[in-house]
Amino acid sequence: MTNTGLSYQQLDPVGSYGSRPITLVISMGIVALAAGATIVTWPAVSNPLAAFLAIAATSASVLGIMFWSSPLRAPFRWSGFLVVTIFAGVSLVLCALSTWNSSTNLADRWAPITVGLILVQLSSYRPARELIAATLLGGILAGFVAVLHPAVGGFALPPLVRVLDAALPLVALGAGATAYSAVLVRSLGQWYARSGINERSVSAAMEERVVRSVHDDRVSILNHTVVPFFTGLLESDAVNETDRARARSIADTIRSAMVADVNRSWLDAIMDHLAVDRGDSTVPGSEVVQDPQRAASGMATEQRIVIRAVILALFDHPGFDSDGFAIMIVREGSVAVVTLTAKLDDDESITRSGLAPYLAVLRIAFRDLHLTFQPPALTLRFSYEHK
Repeated sequence: MTNTGLSYQQLDPVGSYGSRPITLVISMGIVALAAGATIVTWPAVSNPLAAFLAIAATSASVLGIMFWSSPLRAPFRWSGFLVVTIFAGVSLVLCALSTWNSSTNLADRWAPITVGLILVQLSSYRPARELIAATLLGGILAGFVAVLHPAVGGFALPPLVRVLDAALPLVALGAGATAYSAVLVRSLGQWYARSGINERSVSAAMEERVVRSVHDDRVSILNHTVVPFFTGLLESDAVNETDRARARSIADTIRSAMVADVNRSWLDAIMDHLAVDRGDSTVPGSEVVQDPQRAASGMATEQRIVIRAVILALFDHPGFDSDGFAIMIVREGSVAVVTLTAKLDDDESITRSGLAPYLAVLRIAFRDLHLTFQPPALTLRFSYEHK
């Protein structure tokens, strides 16, 4: 998928998560604007039911944004975008109907502004091409309703003026939202492209360092085990049964280490390094990873980074209990299914905890994330295409 089909939330889930408090504040502001404008222009309202329904439709639209922008539901779904925009369009029509028989003053209709603000809210969660389509459709709907609105008191503005006055606030805000989304996505795409070039340019050096590290590790084993053994043999100038037994033991040890390294995945290495870094005997190592088919190797680089970040976040959580931690990966055809379980001795909501940003990123990397939290058991289940 090209960047034109991606949203800011998909390219930078942590950054978009940081904008969620602003989303909540603006959502409340939109509802307050709709209710306040209705109260101020109440003398012009000829259909109170339509006026109340217009506020309700606006409220439903912003509630949809608040619901689908939750990090536990990321990325913001197309179905959610469709529901939000439909309710916004309904509020536009109902707002016009509320003054249908008493006022031709466009200032008495607030819906084009609130719909434009709703599009601004969506700019962090949906691609620019969807925003521009919603802006054009919303502008056409606002202009169409303005043209159909009957003249009251024998006074009517020219049709073109009515269309421009009704559609301009919505189109201006929608165009700003589209430009914001497009610029962010383009900038992030260029940054990722440069990052890929830099990564390829240093890959040779990284490979050399890895080879040197493996070589040093093997030399260390030889220096601590094999060399002393052969030195002792040379000094004794004789080989007895004890020496033969020790030689077999050393060979078995080296063979076991090499086999373990062959079967060892990046996930095993992460867990072992975490246990060493923490210096705590209660911190589990690679024994908690169950991956008999070595399916972890099929994850993309981005997915591996996300998994590592989630594991570290869980271990840093104040209520984390290492006794309940486990990772199981099972292949089901071309798909690998991951089940991660953890024990969190904490009554705090997962949404409000420090894990929320990491879960948002996890849902971006693995679209089918299924989360279950029945205190103290947290279960994360997701899958990916095994390469």
